[in-house]
Amino acid sequence: MYCGEAIGLIMSAFSFMMGACIASFLNVVIWRVPRGESIVSPPSHCPKCGAEIRWWQNLPILSWLALRGKCAKCRAPISPRYIIVETIGGVLFLAAFWRFGEFAPFMWVWLSLMIAGSFIDFGHQLLPDFVTVGGMVYGVVLSLASWLVAPYLRVPTLPLYPGLQPFAVPPLNSLVGLAFGFSLLWLVRYLGTKAFKREAMGMGDVFLMGAVGALFGPVAVLMTLVLSSLFGSIVGIALVLAAKAKIGKFVAIPYGPYICLGCLAWMFWGPELVAWYVSLVK
Repeated sequence: MYCGEAIGLIMSAFSFMMGACIASFLNVVIWRVPRGESIVSPPSHCPKCGAEIRWWQNLPILSWLALRGKCAKCRAPISPRYIIVETIGGVLFLAAFWRFGEFAPFMWVWLSLMIAGSFIDFGHQLLPDFVTVGGMVYGVVLSLASWLVAPYLRVPTLPLYPGLQPFAVPPLNSLVGLAFGFSLLWLVRYLGTKAFKREAMGMGDVFLMGAVGALFGPVAVLMTLVLSSLFGSIVGIALVLAAKAKIGKFVAIPYGPYICLGCLAWMFWGPELVAWYVSLVK
């Protein structure tokens, strides 16, 4: 095996383990933040019997499998959400490393925010400010920093796909993307609220789309909106077919996770998606 291949395998394994470990912490965030609890103390414990979870019982993925999804002391079931989140974290961090190489750690931050926000939104129909506002701030700061540092360190600049951005200066793309994403979804929210005579979506979704624009620019906003609407529609139809909802009856479906899915598609296949779309309209 060549040295480069060995290093690639090591970094791939590291990326997966890093993602699983961070996702293990995100499980704490997902459980505690909506309940207004500290994410620092008390230490991880069983919500049923209160027994502290030892470090060897808290290894990402492995501990859940070894314990067969049950508390080591009282044998109460442990939600499969824990292993699902940890596996998603590992897979996405690994995919980001394969796709973005040395730029992957900066994408890991955004992936972490999307994972936490999606699962909190699924469970509580709530998008915390640290995901939405934090994402917008992170996008602008990262774009500015990468633009200033790139000429000296020879690292990529944000946005990741400059050929798909209307402005030559990355920070300008970020600011325009933020404003465009926020304004576009605010307009969708406003029109939907007028049409349905009730709140069509939360402001958290509006801020989240602003974060997508801040990180990836205005073109990403359009593609994310189209894809998120498609994913949300598929789930809505599936719920109707599964008899969990009735046509004509209002059912609240969190939109944040589908924005994140659309953004993920852009992150990993942005140029390919644009090329595919252009080929359709020619």
